Amino acid sequence: MSDFAFLYPQWLLVLLPLAILMAWGAYRPNRKNLIAPHLAKALGVERANRSPHTFLFIGLSLALAILALAGPSFEKETTPTFTSASARILIMDMSRSMYATDNKPNRLTQAKYKAKDILSRWKDGYTGLVAYAADGYTVSPLTTDTATIENLLPSLSPDIMPYPGANAAKGVAQAIKLMKHSQESRGTLVLLTDDIDNQEKSDIESLLHGSHWNLIILGLGSASGAPIPMPDGSLLKNRNSSTVIAKSNFKNMESLAKSVNGTFVAITVDNQDVQTVVRQSQSFLSPGKKQHQIVNNRANNGYWIIPFLLIPGLILFRKGVLFSLVLLFLIGNPMEKAMASPWLNHDQQAKKEFDAKQYSRAAEQFSNNAWKGAAYYRAGKYQQAVDSFSSIKNPTPDDQYNLGNALAKSGHLKKAIEEYQKVLAKKPDHQDAKHNLEVVKKALQQQQQQQQQQQQQQQQHNNSKKSNKSDKQKNSSEKQKDKSSQNQNQNQNQNQNQNQNQNQNQNQNQNQNQKNNKQQHSQKKPEQPKNNNEARKQKDTNNRDKSLTQSPRKTQDKRQERSNKSAQTIKEDKNKAADPELRKLQQVENARDPSRLLRAQLLLQAQQKAPPENQGKEW
Repeated sequence: MSDFAFLYPQWLLVLLPLAILMAWGAYRPNRKNLIAPHLAKALGVERANRSPHTFLFIGLSLALAILALAGPSFEKETTPTFTSASARILIMDMSRSMYATDNKPNRLTQAKYKAKDILSRWKDGYTGLVAYAADGYTVSPLTTDTATIENLLPSLSPDIMPYPGANAAKGVAQAIKLMKHSQESRGTLVLLTDDIDNQEKSDIESLLHGSHWNLIILGLGSASGAPIPMPDGSLLKNRNSSTVIAKSNFKNMESLAKSVNGTFVAITVDNQDVQTVVRQSQSFLSPGKKQHQIVNNRANNGYWIIPFLLIPGLILFRKGVLFSLVLLFLIGNPMEKAMASPWLNHDQQAKKEFDAKQYSRAAEQFSNNAWKGAAYYRAGKYQQAVDSFSSIKNPTPDDQYNLGNALAKSGHLKKAIEEYQKVLAKKPDHQDAKHNLEVVKKALQQQQQQQQQQQQQQQQHNNSKKSNKSDKQKNSSEKQKDKSSQNQNQNQNQNQNQNQNQNQNQNQNQNQNQKNNKQQHSQKKPEQPKNNNEARKQKDTNNRDKSLTQSPRKTQDKRQERSNKSAQTIKEDKNKAADPELRKLQQVENARDPSRLLRAQLLLQAQQKAPPENQGKEW
């Protein structure tokens, strides 16, 4: 009995008001009746006084019930428990292509969201995190606390990776190494990536061939691809100065998953992809060393008091109290819809479906057109909502406002504007109608502009066709002209050849005359050059003239450089003298930045490895 305890001791507090109530009922003075005793006896309404034993019996029964609810426990029982010892590792792609914007806002942000949703569903087992670019690095070892991994996800980005690039095989190899280091012989590898080329595919197949590693690929991006924005706002370009379009190779991902008996899931807008990943990872459990454990829990021995409550229970059942309680429980139970339906009409049942967000079912059950239209609107069936709101005989401004919203959603913008104007005619202060009216007007203007642009494009297309026909006619006429001009050119060429022959004869005569002149000049004596001093003087004068013309420009440039340097030094001196404590705080905040700490961790791992080979994949 030394181990005796109550599992739910808060129920014992009810004994105090119960004792006060029973004492007041047992010892209260007998109230006098308004009817005389002999007349009450003759009429049969004589009031019998209850003895104190009845109150004692009722109080004892209630006290036993309260003790049973308090959960008396005087022993412990051993219960075997099962804990999942499954091991899984998230492998995150941190290549430059994760900045592509085909998954809004970009692939990297969507990957973090999906990873967070997956981690929140992994309750048991061990989880690790690996990131890769040109090489794979351990971000978090295997741990049972997924909250620490969730805190590391916002700090992950391609900018903190030691080497840029993309090699999914290195990430898978690092994950397997982490598994083996934790003495795990099998586990699940969840790869979040946007591209796998043929070389990566063959390398991963060789790593997983004949092993017990389960590979699940969550493919990001799209087959059409998207450009990669840079930090300065420009787009990433290759060596040929053309914009890079990062396309996702889903075919390679799917074939890789089939070849290793894994699972491939493409990214979806809803959480269907996350549910598939979690289901496949839970179906592949690894036999761990600490699966079966024994836990000592206190046993609830309150059931031994129940036999003592059977006698008062039978008395209450005989008087119909227990029967009425059971009936009320069955009627009030929300799970028993068949029992509750006779007391609810169609609109009330439809309102329950509406509150449960079963809008399609609610719309079918509603007889009120206003509620029916609201249910269709919530269900996304806007044309049916328009029909329901339009069938209201005497619509209120709220009904007209809802009709305008349904018309706007279904694409009838002009009719929606008319309904909003009717609402404002009745209620000029209806702010929602004013706002929606402006929005719909802008949408209508954009729609009209788009239609005009399409018409202009069609006209341009038709004009281009006409111009092509006229160009063809012009080309045919030009071809005829070319033939005639070719004939004329042939005649001209013949005349030119004759002229060239004549010119050649003339040139020969001139060459002979030049030779004779050279011989005559060689027989004459050459003139002596001027003195060296005179030549030097001329050079100096020329150099001085050049320096005089160039000196003003040089002096201006030097003055500008000096002024820029002085401005920079003044700024630096101001920053130094401004507030040294502020600079210290900035340094502390930089040191607290988790992305800087994570980058330092990855750099330390990179120093312990050989630099990765350049595969030509910079993004």
